[in-house]
Amino acid sequence: MADTIFSTAWTRMLQDICKSTIALFLGGVHFLLAVAAFYLFSRRNTNGRVIFMCAIAVMLFLAISELAMQLIVTSLSMRLLYWAGTPDVEPISLLKQQASLERLYNIIGAVEDFILVTNNSVADALFAYRCYLIWGKYNKAVICIPVLLLLLTTALGYVTAYSNDILAPGAHSADSRIGFAFAIVTNLVLTGLTAGRIWWTKRDLRVVGQDKYVKRYTDAISVLLESGAVYCLSLIFIILALSFGRTATSGTTTIFTSLAYGAAGQLVNIVPTLFIVRICLAPPAEPDKGKFMV
Repeated sequence: MADTIFSTAWTRMLQDICKSTIALFLGGVHFLLAVAAFYLFSRRNTNGRVIFMCAIAVMLFLAISELAMQLIVTSLSMRLLYWAGTPDVEPISLLKQQASLERLYNIIGAVEDFILVTNNSVADALFAYRCYLIWGKYNKAVICIPVLLLLLTTALGYVTAYSNDILAPGAHSADSRIGFAFAIVTNLVLTGLTAGRIWWTKRDLRVVGQDKYVKRYTDAISVLLESGAVYCLSLIFIILALSFGRTATSGTTTIFTSLAYGAAGQLVNIVPTLFIVRICLAPPAEPDKGKFMV
């Protein structure tokens, strides 16, 4: 009995250390990118600067909160391993401690899932606002479909997290992958609309002989497609982790799942922040063209 408890505690601790390690590394990367984005925004007058800076601040707060939750879980798993390795502790007492820890795991897991859904919603809202700015006078009509997809994705995410983590923790009564699949669709729609609008504007510039702006628009399309592709890959990464489950027990699967869960929340923040930094590093656009560069 004691050996089984120790083995379970050891596996759980390794999982949490893997999650915390990748989360700390990517969290540091995200923090540096957020600081760079704030600095760059403070030095240039960009359309929607205040909204972009607020979004960066919210994503940074959510990333730090999720990282704090993960560190708390890791410290608890280490404490449980210590109890399991203490020879004078009764097995019944260890089982009680393990059951108590599982309940706490479910609570913190619910908080992490809600933070992840919120993170994804803020990132998608930022991409939607970017699309809104770029479409100019047509923005109200074009933005309707992406906004509806964003609301549906967010609602699915919260309902799934509430169903799995609060109503029936561990029972997986709802498939979390559906919400993230909708998030991929939302991102593809937003990226297609935004890149398509920039491509059409570039085409018009060529028609009127304004070739000096063509390269900048081509670069903007490349950045959009890159950020959209990386963001979709991060969501696919999360879906794969959900497919294996939060508590996989085999060696390779355990490592992959732990790394995926540790990286998920940070990647959702890093991609839009990195996009903003790359846009800010570009040379300032002409006054009447700036809306297409954010």
